[in-house]
Amino acid sequence: MPEGPEVWILNKAINTHFKDQIDKKSMSYGKHLLILDSKENWSFGLTGKVKLSDQNELIKINDGWINGDQVKYNDLDIETGKLGIDFMTADSSVIMDEVDKWINSKKKLAGTLLDQTKIAGIGVAWGSEILFKAGLRPEMRCCDQNLSKLADSILYVRNKIKNIYEKELKDPEALINNWFENLYKVRDMSVYKKGSKIEVLGRRWWV
Repeated sequence: MPEGPEVWILNKAINTHFKDQIDKKSMSYGKHLLILDSKENWSFGLTGKVKLSDQNELIKINDGWINGDQVKYNDLDIETGKLGIDFMTADSSVIMDEVDKWINSKKKLAGTLLDQTKIAGIGVAWGSEILFKAGLRPEMRCCDQNLSKLADSILYVRNKIKNIYEKELKDPEALINNWFENLYKVRDMSVYKKGSKIEVLGRRWWV
């Protein structure tokens, strides 16, 4: 499933491809791609696909079991205001401040990390990588673990993803048309689909 990093690099590819057409711009926020000219919010399910038509128009392809939504919005600030801070663009100090709020929480870390009203863009795949790097367990409560390394882990994983994905921008058209299957070939995962599986709050994590 496309998460924040996948949507973030798709957005960069779109704006690079359409750099000379100021009326065709997009913005990524969390797992959402906001098409600014038409005021549409594209979310992606398990089958996230987009393509450029023969007329060079960006099209969202809806197929498969879960394909996400494509809905109109009126106000960009209201639309992004429904979500927490953006995983891919928030300042490091903002991420650290957010994680500090979790120290005494009695909620499981898995649910907190996936809460899109706290940090938007983290899913099970990159969430597993973040917790693995920090030495934390998704099934345990926040208050029962030492979260002192969590913010640094979030930032480390984010920077690692950016360095890998940005290399694909050399051909933005190909990135758009082959998104996001080709990103599976280049992303470097330490534990996701390599470690042990664990079910937490109805989701499959890797530890």
